[in-house]
Amino acid sequence: MGKLTMTEEELDDFLGEERVLRLATLDDDGWPAVVPVWFVWHDRAFWVWNLTRAKRTERLHAGTRASFVVDGGVEYVELRGASGRLAYAFVAEEQVPHEVRVGFSRKYLHTDHPVEPADHHQWLRLEPTTLASWDFRKQYG
Repeated sequence: MGKLTMTEEELDDFLGEERVLRLATLDDDGWPAVVPVWFVWHDRAFWVWNLTRAKRTERLHAGTRASFVVDGGVEYVELRGASGRLAYAFVAEEQVPHEVRVGFSRKYLHTDHPVEPADHHQWLRLEPTTLASWDFRKQYG
């Protein structure tokens, strides 16, 4: 592990706090298409309440490659983040953990009420297959 690499606990804390994951897929011409999405980090995976009409949804259903980055910090000495490749699956409503639904609501909707099913959303589970992390605060104190 490199000296800037986050421990598993540091990574869990970081991903629990950050609000935006940049999800990259490949468009029809083979170019990266990167979009910001809200997520919950649960059980070593990102959970996204994905908009079904989004172009990424069609690409993901077709089996495109996917990768991500989550980063934070303003000044150079406080930059930290994680990036990598993803395996993914759409998850049926009844299979989404209660903790994910409540976690999403608390993080983004400021309520303890679990996210309810919606016709225009489908849960997406993104599991990193490769992962690199960095925390410049370790180098600069």
